[in-house]
Amino acid sequence: MDDVNYVPIPCICSGIVQSKVKENDTLEVSIYNSPIGDFNGPIYAKEIFQSGHNGNINPGDYVKVIITFTFGGIENRFMDVYPNSSHYILGTFNEESVTDITIDNPISEKDSDRIGFTHKESGAGITATEKGDVVLATGGSIYSAGSPFGNGMNENFWKTMAQNHHRVISHNQPYYLSKEHFGMFLGSSLQDKLTKLMPDDHLIIFRRFVTQTKSPDNWVSTCEGSFHPWLGANNNSDIVQKGRETLLSKIINHGNSRVTIEAGEPGTEFINVRVDDVKISEKSLPIGVGATPAVVGNRFKLTISDKGEMDIRALGSGTPTANLNGFHMSINKWGDLTIHAKGNIEISHGDEDGKINSIKMDPIKGIDVTAKNGFRVNGKPLVNKNFLDWISKYKTNLCQATSIGGPAPIHPAALPEFLSGNNTPGKFNTNNIGIIATKIIKDLDLFSTI
Repeated sequence: MDDVNYVPIPCICSGIVQSKVKENDTLEVSIYNSPIGDFNGPIYAKEIFQSGHNGNINPGDYVKVIITFTFGGIENRFMDVYPNSSHYILGTFNEESVTDITIDNPISEKDSDRIGFTHKESGAGITATEKGDVVLATGGSIYSAGSPFGNGMNENFWKTMAQNHHRVISHNQPYYLSKEHFGMFLGSSLQDKLTKLMPDDHLIIFRRFVTQTKSPDNWVSTCEGSFHPWLGANNNSDIVQKGRETLLSKIINHGNSRVTIEAGEPGTEFINVRVDDVKISEKSLPIGVGATPAVVGNRFKLTISDKGEMDIRALGSGTPTANLNGFHMSINKWGDLTIHAKGNIEISHGDEDGKINSIKMDPIKGIDVTAKNGFRVNGKPLVNKNFLDWISKYKTNLCQATSIGGPAPIHPAALPEFLSGNNTPGKFNTNNIGIIATKIIKDLDLFSTI
């Protein structure tokens, strides 16, 4: 097999200045338009020339940045930013402008490769190009654009940017990771399209992304459809691959904790709820298509099969390999119930019923059964240790001999204690002594919404 070649290619990208690093006059820039889409996090770039003074470019300015990318590979496309390359700001530009011409009459003549019209006061208008692109703007920060060409997710698309949109989740600052996408994937290139000839090869997806803060580490992502593609911060890929048959999924990140909810996967994980400890970066994991792989380390996992089987694992160590759990309960399709817990196990009717009716299993001390309301086998109470203690106490004078072959009644010294134990509920046996369980189960974790 021939070696895969990669070459560095410089490209001009669009971004927004976030902040300045005063120590070395470096600007922190969020890239929202590049050959590989928007960046998950800012880059650091310097001005390629001194533009008058240091105050010319400020946070919030739209800038053009030259970035070197790695190009090539098996699919012959842009892969990532070239390692250890420098980034330079070429200058600022006005992202909100719709056309590059200003006209007084409502409809213009054909100019270059486009025609259009705008209002000379507000700047609102529409323009159309020879390629079929259409841009509609209000003259402010709201605009819509449609294009009949492109590859991957950018083919035959319509994009709208707005501060308040009642259908598409978006903002007037493109570096927000908030978007909604519904579309059909036909292929990432012409060669890829030629291999997708069957209806099953044309994948359709609906996915939504909402950031909790400006930080790309706090996001909520959902996916609804007939398959389960990449979810998360690396979801900007223009290639969609069919993965699990999940119909609905939702992922929430908060720091190193991740909650994953999946539904619709045939088999044992028809419903899957996980709480993971993300100890290593998801992008560094050598895995295929899927959502937040469990290899990051489960702290909690609940799976329900399409047959009604259930498996719960809790108190996980959260380690990526050899994950140990403190609790495991499962029931299979034959009705076999398995319960494991590394600590004490208590079965009772309520929070305070451990002293009344309960079974306690201690890994060190053993098993204790408390049954003040009665403990029976086949409807009959059992003799307990108190009776054996009474026999042991009077083992040398338990019976009083009268004559050889004659009756041997209980000795007068042992008889009163025997009568007392036999007539007292629960003294010599496991009879009911009259205390019933409270059946009170409390939950101190009060649920509340925002």
